[in-house]
Amino acid sequence: MRIILLCSMVACALVSAPVAANSRADVMTNNAFINAPSDAFPKDAKSYWRQRQQAVQYARQEQWQLALPLLETLTKAYRDDGDTWFLLGHGYMLDKQYEKAIPALERAIALGTIISGVPSTSSPANDMMVKIARCYSALGESQAALQWLERALAYRWDDRKSLLTSKHFTALATNTQFKAIAGAALADNLSRDQQWLKDLDFLVAEIERLHVNAFHHISQKAFTAKVQQIAEAIPSLSDQQIVFQFMSLLGSLGNGHNFIVPTHSLKGAFTQLPVQFYRFNDGYFIVSASAKYRHLVGQKVLRIGNTPIAQVVDKVAMVNARDNEMQQLWLAPFYLSLPQVLQGVGVTTETEKTALTVSDSQGVTTHVTLPAESFNFTGFPKLPKLEEQHNPLYLSQQHQPYWLKISPEQNLAYVQFNRVGQKKSESLAAFSKRISRIANERQVQNLVLDLRHNSGGNGSIIPPLTRALLHFAQEREQNKLFVIVGRNTFSAAHLLLADLNRLSDAIIVGEPSGSRPNHLGESGWFKLPYSGVWGLISSQFHQASKAEDHRIWIAPHVPVTLSSKQYFNAHDPAMAAIHGIIGAHKHAQ
Repeated sequence: MRIILLCSMVACALVSAPVAANSRADVMTNNAFINAPSDAFPKDAKSYWRQRQQAVQYARQEQWQLALPLLETLTKAYRDDGDTWFLLGHGYMLDKQYEKAIPALERAIALGTIISGVPSTSSPANDMMVKIARCYSALGESQAALQWLERALAYRWDDRKSLLTSKHFTALATNTQFKAIAGAALADNLSRDQQWLKDLDFLVAEIERLHVNAFHHISQKAFTAKVQQIAEAIPSLSDQQIVFQFMSLLGSLGNGHNFIVPTHSLKGAFTQLPVQFYRFNDGYFIVSASAKYRHLVGQKVLRIGNTPIAQVVDKVAMVNARDNEMQQLWLAPFYLSLPQVLQGVGVTTETEKTALTVSDSQGVTTHVTLPAESFNFTGFPKLPKLEEQHNPLYLSQQHQPYWLKISPEQNLAYVQFNRVGQKKSESLAAFSKRISRIANERQVQNLVLDLRHNSGGNGSIIPPLTRALLHFAQEREQNKLFVIVGRNTFSAAHLLLADLNRLSDAIIVGEPSGSRPNHLGESGWFKLPYSGVWGLISSQFHQASKAEDHRIWIAPHVPVTLSSKQYFNAHDPAMAAIHGIIGAHKHAQ
């Protein structure tokens, strides 16, 4: 009986197993077996360390004339540190010492480096390959520059669309090979359908080049069949319908860093309805609208066209490549606002106007027709501020990258982190130091990190904030770190959440997060050569937790959801729960 049970379990596993994958997560740009360690070590280790610290500080302050002599000394004293070789090569390049920069950067590629915090640069190997190409281009050695650019593309360098406008490659701008590398080798006299077919070919090639594991969700055979279907349909489709098909192709890849931005293109740009939708725990509501349709704010959406809203949401999932179903709650409302998506999934037949059925707080039903309007994509929408009443903290400054408020009555510091980027007035590192200083000076015992609006950014700048938060959590036994998360806690913000979840006893409050601890991510940009349609492809695997961590999201320890009534009445149930926990802890003491 036991044997039969085991066989049944295996059979079930085989049935539910994902399609065969072709992961490139562990593809290396260097070779560990031809780089033997040096026998030469610094004579004075303490002096070496001090010089290294000083050189890194100079580099981060962009004082390269002071950094370069130290880096030259360091790399002569010890040859096995990729960080010092990278800084030396980058400094040489900025100083226009191109002949010296090339071998230093080659050595950094051979060894590898993860150094961060140096302004206006990054250290992945494919970025260093582009730096070497810059050096060769500046030296007038075009063929060597082109070879290094091709090598960078082969290792999934993800900003090829920037090459044509780069001042570093103006000497190559008319070179046919360079145009092909830049994705801008345009053939003359192509028909409209031929141009779209070329764009389709380019998109497929970029998916295969950039995606770290393109066929983890869909088999390569099924993907190829879908491509063929799109190619055959192009003559019968409008430009916007073709873009929708491209979106569905990316949607079939099944992870969250794959999407097309359906605006700013030469052909096929989408329009948008003049309202913003949001899914609360009691349904889909209109939370923002243009001036003419502001009377619809607060209305519950029952149908789009003749289709119940729940069915429409299920249908738009085909274009919503996602890490988990929390991303469906986050991004489906955006896709609901795009008439071309509604037409593409068969909910409507036209894109110039869209019919909605809505109801007010008294249950009175109204039918409205909304026009399609042009729009500029500036990021996926956040839950907007309320217009007619005082806003709770979480809505008051959600477009600030980060900010801090102290509430002495609760002995609480509230930190809202909305975008992983830098403020001109205060770097994230400086802000992190300020958090630590204020928390220490005021003996703060409760710190709330609010990540509800944060869908990512530049993850390399996060470590100072991570250290500050971990230090707070460990400094005193009575300290409590709360982290509020939700459906659009994603990408770089999710990496921070995963670290806090793994390394501290942070109390997680809110909804499940919008990604997985270990996930396919990063932003591999592409731009189609003829239509100018652009978007993102997942180019890296992020293992932010243990190898065997297969969680589909990071679940809250204190589950809290938001109703439309709470939102429109300016209540924040997540902070109310935190205040309750703090109060109960005080009472217990």
